[in-house]
Amino acid sequence: MNDDRYVEYGAATGIVFVILSVIGFAVVIPTPPDLNAPAQEWSSYFLGHHDAVRAGLVILAAAMFFFIWFLGTLTSVLRIATGTPRLPSIVLIGGVLGATCLLIGFSAEAVAAYRPQGVDPVLTRALNDIFVLVGVAAIPAFTAFFAAAAVVILRTGAFPAWLGWLLVIGALVQPLTFGALFTKSGAFAGDGVLGLFIPFIVSLVAIFALSALITAWARDAARPGNVSLTDRIRGAVTGAATGAAAGARGERPG
Repeated sequence: MNDDRYVEYGAATGIVFVILSVIGFAVVIPTPPDLNAPAQEWSSYFLGHHDAVRAGLVILAAAMFFFIWFLGTLTSVLRIATGTPRLPSIVLIGGVLGATCLLIGFSAEAVAAYRPQGVDPVLTRALNDIFVLVGVAAIPAFTAFFAAAAVVILRTGAFPAWLGWLLVIGALVQPLTFGALFTKSGAFAGDGVLGLFIPFIVSLVAIFALSALITAWARDAARPGNVSLTDRIRGAVTGAATGAAAGARGERPG
């Protein structure tokens, strides 16, 4: 088994992360009340669904494991593509900090579902508020994650340009979550279309596309007789650099 096969497995963990995130959030955890619902309604929600909430959180925790693993492969591939560690390091730090914020939010939700019958309803709702608003703390981290990855892809030309622009969109939609700080209802709320769903869905789509592309490239490179993934990325970067240098001299490359 060559290194490209390990890259394939590592890159595929991003796909696993997306799948588990969808299962945990959209399938296992029941639909919660509105954020501006009375505290007693939130207490009743956790009393009636505490097992499902805890099961969903276990799935989401597993998803974060695969995301962290994916970060290792992604930053390695981006480091090969760009030739320097600066931007890939930003991708890694942004991903780790974003994951840390989300895990803190999961912990707050787990506390709310742990002993719902013995907790004041106001405190239960406050714990869920932490779960929602921790996404605000993750905004700079995930914005840096997507932006730095986009710059590498668009600058080097080692990956399709559409992937870079998709990551740009992923970075641009993250600040929409700031709306959760200022409203408890409507599109910009923490459970609204702009405050939650668009940043969440775009992020998952971008990570899925990034993971699927690297996985496919690694699978192809692992076949006997094919050029390795590392050599293909380096070749693409070298070709882009040669073309840029020739253009600066007014020459036609090749």
